[in-house]
Amino acid sequence: MPDPTPMRSDPPITILSLLADQEDRSVIANLARLNQWEVVSTENVDQAAGISERSDPQIVLLDRDVAGQDWRKSMAALVAASSGACVVLVSKVLDDYLWNEVVCNGGYEVLSKPLREDEVFRTVRLARSYWTSANKWASSAKR
Repeated sequence: MPDPTPMRSDPPITILSLLADQEDRSVIANLARLNQWEVVSTENVDQAAGISERSDPQIVLLDRDVAGQDWRKSMAALVAASSGACVVLVSKVLDDYLWNEVVCNGGYEVLSKPLREDEVFRTVRLARSYWTSANKWASSAKR
């Protein structure tokens, strides 16, 4: 079960959400409220890429069913538009082959549909930790 108390020392987690199902959007909205996450939602990949360039989310939730195109193209557009966001594919299908394909296309993880709060919470926290570590490493490499 998600911890309703956010880590106060960290800035809020920013999530860009492209989810097709109202039930999944409700899960994210509830977790955002409990954990003080900032969530920006859209159902359009082009609009999401623009939002990603402006708001620089740490995590992007991409529903495989949202894209009007192949999810790989959508993921590539979102990866290119962000500066290191962890892109998580949300899919009814979940297997090792898909996970490998997601990683090969620049994604971070796959979550199964319908979304479950405990899995989303765990994935978001791990993605945030990964994002923070990657940015610290990139910052120190620039010095």
